[in-house]
Amino acid sequence: MLAHRMLAVGGFSHSPVVVVDRRVRGGHLDRIMTQSPHTPLAGCSDVTAAEAASGWCGQEHVLTSSNDPFIAWILFGIYPGNNQDVHVIIRTSEAPAAGVPQDAPFAQWFPLTAAKARRVLGPIAAIVLDGQAH
Repeated sequence: MLAHRMLAVGGFSHSPVVVVDRRVRGGHLDRIMTQSPHTPLAGCSDVTAAEAASGWCGQEHVLTSSNDPFIAWILFGIYPGNNQDVHVIIRTSEAPAAGVPQDAPFAQWFPLTAAKARRVLGPIAAIVLDGQAH
């Protein structure tokens, strides 16, 4: 059902990919990546997990519920040969905020999605959403 809803809605925007060391800020990402891939993070309505033959593995946690007027999820991916860095990307169908400059960060363009992502990202939210250094 979730995949159908994502395909039916279309028109998704995405954040820049941010690569974060899984050990920073108390190992928050490490806890995410080592918990059961079948358990959604707190505040998320669903999760999917995948592992490719290439060695890539990832988890997508859905940030929205059926009550929300848009769909948003966050992807955590690990590439082969480097299991310390996690690639984080956020995707959303939220309409961009009006009057935001073209060069504004993702969090300003999509404030509702960013607010939901901040809850999940916890101590690494500033790194992913605001460009703060590790």
